[in-house]
Amino acid sequence: MADYDLNTDAYLSTIAQADEQDDLDIFATHTLFETIGDPVGKTVIDLCCGDGRLTWKLLEMGAKSVVGIDISGEMLKRAEAKRQLLPADEQKRVRFLQADLRNSGLTLPPVDIVSGLYVFHYADTPEGVWGMGRFISRNLKADGHCALVTLSPDIDPEDDHSAAQAEAGILIDYRDEPKCRFQIGDFSCPIWRWDRAVLERELGMAGLCDLAWTGMDLPDSRPDLQARFAEWRQNPQCVVFSARRARPI
Repeated sequence: MADYDLNTDAYLSTIAQADEQDDLDIFATHTLFETIGDPVGKTVIDLCCGDGRLTWKLLEMGAKSVVGIDISGEMLKRAEAKRQLLPADEQKRVRFLQADLRNSGLTLPPVDIVSGLYVFHYADTPEGVWGMGRFISRNLKADGHCALVTLSPDIDPEDDHSAAQAEAGILIDYRDEPKCRFQIGDFSCPIWRWDRAVLERELGMAGLCDLAWTGMDLPDSRPDLQARFAEWRQNPQCVVFSARRARPI
């Protein structure tokens, strides 16, 4: 999206500050990694990869290879610069490609896992959701699976979400949905919240099945974090979406 090309530094500096706080990093990824399962030896596509925030974690966890995909050329420049700093053998395990997932015909060798941090809310139309689902189903192995973080489809925009959002340091304005406004630090951009009926209809038609939505949670070993993010756990603004490929494409 153009916002990420124009305000790359504002976004990345805010995310870097958040990731320096280990508790926020655990909060953002724990349920996702629980859903992904063990990536050791697996091939992965990282959707909406940005500068590789999730890509590097998957490599560290033992993924055989990761392809990061994003619409933002500026974000991908940052990701590629980081890739160039890796040892030569590590560089071969990762690559980055630019594509608009809403309408991309890009076809890659099918992978074991399709993942991503914050995905479907960048689709500005139901057709865009379908396009994202089609990309996922087309590039998954027959026995592969998808697990990614996205905006919750079950939020009531009339409810008060301020306490939950404050715990995560974000602001999402739902007043004009489906188009909403997302802000973190000095960075803001438009996002779109589609309800469960729209998402499941479009993603099902795109060739995905066994659709599930799981609220982001924290490990039992961290009751301190469970207390800190109590509001969000009760009223999750984002969830982990999981699915499998329904049929050959």
